[in-house]
Amino acid sequence: MPKLIVAIMYQKNKKKIYNLAKEGLIRKFGPISRESKPYNFDKFTSYYAKEMGKGLIKRFIIFKKQIKKEDLAKIRLFTAKIEKKYSKHNRRQINLDPGYLTKTELVLASFKRGTNYKEKISDKVYAHKVLEFKKGKVITFWHTFPDYREKKEIFLGLC
Repeated sequence: MPKLIVAIMYQKNKKKIYNLAKEGLIRKFGPISRESKPYNFDKFTSYYAKEMGKGLIKRFIIFKKQIKKEDLAKIRLFTAKIEKKYSKHNRRQINLDPGYLTKTELVLASFKRGTNYKEKISDKVYAHKVLEFKKGKVITFWHTFPDYREKKEIFLGLC
């Protein structure tokens, strides 16, 4: 059964917002089974700099909670509410990307439509398979985000 995972991105100096958002996630989804160390996200892209500023870091939280693929759309809508709650001047201070992790894949929920690599799971939400796991190896795709491509090994054995 898939485990809930949330990728969390925030400015290094906004740890308080990270902790508040994390508490909200725990209240909604229950205890965490693993949390990755933060890493420098700015080295991968400047895509979010205009909205969120520089000095962005990212980490992953894996919950004990098991979910169904069908739950992903509702979970993405919930995380969007948290993002909005902590926004300032219509700019996010925290970015929450939920998904699920199984022994065979890592899939994220997205509001952005893809051409042929994302599956529509609701009116507004798409499932994006970012990584695949086979025989102890991690398989990436042309559409795998650069940080997931580099950090792929941390997902092995987490589910």
